[in-house]
Amino acid sequence: MNTETDTVVEVKVRDRFMMDRCLDAAVDRMIDVALLGRSHGILVTRLGHGHFTVGLSDAVPFGCTEQLDARTRSF
Repeated sequence: MNTETDTVVEVKVRDRFMMDRCLDAAVDRMIDVALLGRSHGILVTRLGHGHFTVGLSDAVPFGCTEQLDARTRSF
């Protein structure tokens, strides 16, 4: 895998079943990429309803996966 181009996966889904399945697959892919460099962890970011990114992050320790909710909320 080319770590320059395979560091972020965008996930867009319509239901919970596909969300779990697609996010699991994206995290598995990022684990493979992270193992090559052994310097970044994995960050799963929720951008909106059914919209996520999964990527390597130097803010996350190698061997860890963290979640971030970046949705904008209106009240």
